[in-house]
Amino acid sequence: MSDYPPLSSLSITEALDDIPDIAFVYRGDGLLMAMNDACERLTGVPRDAAVGVFNLLHNELILAPALVAGYRAAFAGNAQVVPATEVRIGAQQTLATPFSRETFWLETTLFPLARRPDGTAAYVMGLQRDVTEMMQARSDIEAARKQIDIQQETIDSLEAARREIESQRVTIEALSTPVIEVWDGVLTLPLLGHYNADRAARMTAQVLDAVARTRARHVILDLTGVAVFDATTGDNLLRIVGAIRLLGATGILVGIQASVAQLLVGLGVGLQDVRVYQDLRQALKACMREHAAA
Repeated sequence: MSDYPPLSSLSITEALDDIPDIAFVYRGDGLLMAMNDACERLTGVPRDAAVGVFNLLHNELILAPALVAGYRAAFAGNAQVVPATEVRIGAQQTLATPFSRETFWLETTLFPLARRPDGTAAYVMGLQRDVTEMMQARSDIEAARKQIDIQQETIDSLEAARREIESQRVTIEALSTPVIEVWDGVLTLPLLGHYNADRAARMTAQVLDAVARTRARHVILDLTGVAVFDATTGDNLLRIVGAIRLLGATGILVGIQASVAQLLVGLGVGLQDVRVYQDLRQALKACMREHAAA
C-alpha cells in the first residue's frame, strides 16, 4: 500500500476551483497534486503542465526560506500562516511552460490533510493571496516617505541656515553701527557699509537711546566707512542729525568726501545747518574745547 492514501473520490480540482483565492494540494514528498484556476491565472502555467510534474522540494531555490519552512512544518502536521513573502522564479524555472512572471508576493495559509498516526500529513492544502500590487504600493509609499523625510531635512537645514544668516545679519548690523562714548558727553558713531530705510531707522533709535541714556551733548557721525552714498542715504543722515538736535545735542559730521558734500547740498539742506569737520580728531578737539569752556 502506498505511503500516500488516495485522495477522496470527490474531484479535488473541482473543489479547488470553487475557491476564489489561489489553492493547491501538495503530496508529502513535495509533488503538486492539484491546483485551481486562480493558480493557473497567477503563474500562467496550465495545470496539466504542472500537476504531477512540479515538486516544491526539488525547487527550493525559487521559494523564499520562510515559505519552504512553512511547507515543511505543514507536512510535519502543523497548520501554518506565512506572511507576505517574495517568491522569485527567474532562471530556476523547470517546467515546460515557464511562469508568466518572475516575482510574486504571496500570503500563504497551509493546512495538513490525511494525518498519519505519527501526526505528519500525507498532503498539504495551501491557500495563497497575491499581494504583489499591495507590496509594491507599500514600497512606493515607503520610498515617498523617505523622500519626504529627505525634503523635510533639507527644509529644516535651510530654515536653520536662514536663522543663522539672520542672526549674523543682526550681529553685523550691530557691529557696523556701534555707538561709542569717547569722552564725557561725546558719542561717536562710525557709519559702515550700505544703508537703507530700515537700517537708518534702527540706527536712529540706537543713537537717540544712547543720547538720552548718557546725556550726551555731542554726537559725531563718521562717514568715512560708508560704502555707497546716494540721495536716500544723505536724506536719512540729515534726519538723524535733526533728531539728535531735538534731544538738545549737537550732531557733527566728519569724513565727508567732496562728492558727498555736493550731494548733501543738492538735497536742499545747506551744510551750514550742520557742524562739519574734516576728520574725527578735529571734531573731538572741538568738543573737548567746548566742554572745557562750559
